Amino acid sequence: MRRLAVFVGLLLLLATLSPVSAFSSKGGGSYYHPYPTGLIPGDIVIGHNPTSAIVIPGYWTHTGLVAYYDNSAGDWVIIEATFEGVVLTTLRDFLSRYDAVAVLRVKTTDTVRWNAVVFAYQRLGKPYDYAWYTKQVYGDKYYCSELVWAAYKANGVDVDANPGWTLKYLGGVAPQEIYDDSDTYVIYYHSDS
Repeated sequence: MRRLAVFVGLLLLLATLSPVSAFSSKGGGSYYHPYPTGLIPGDIVIGHNPTSAIVIPGYWTHTGLVAYYDNSAGDWVIIEATFEGVVLTTLRDFLSRYDAVAVLRVKTTDTVRWNAVVFAYQRLGKPYDYAWYTKQVYGDKYYCSELVWAAYKANGVDVDANPGWTLKYLGGVAPQEIYDDSDTYVIYYHSDS
């Protein structure tokens, strides 16, 4: 519990000292979604990109983890694994990249959600994992849904709807499987199309 309090304090300090411009920002997104309300750290953001949908199984194509609210930016900060590696980005940037977005909440305690954020935060800077057909909790690189899954799996919650090997998803974990898992439920959805 003490480690959690220290981490929360560090996140609050980071939120007041770090400008969002220092975070990864893809920018240039062309989609608009109303800003979600009622978010908490540990919520899962998920998006659909029509171009990525060609190669990623399932409807949903990308996911990230809500980390903390940055008061100086007036925006939530998301931890996500991108081709740049595990990075921080703003929720507004995340939303602008996808024609449909959802926010999922994991059916667990606030402590488990916070510990999932801590796990993901500790992986900042790790490279992108192109082996999306496999998954591991304690790897040296991560793809988007692997990072979100691992953050919760390390804390006792498996958010993979198909934890074994399947013909569609192989041995990995796709954003669609996180969306479909019985441990998650939708608290926000919007489609710009």
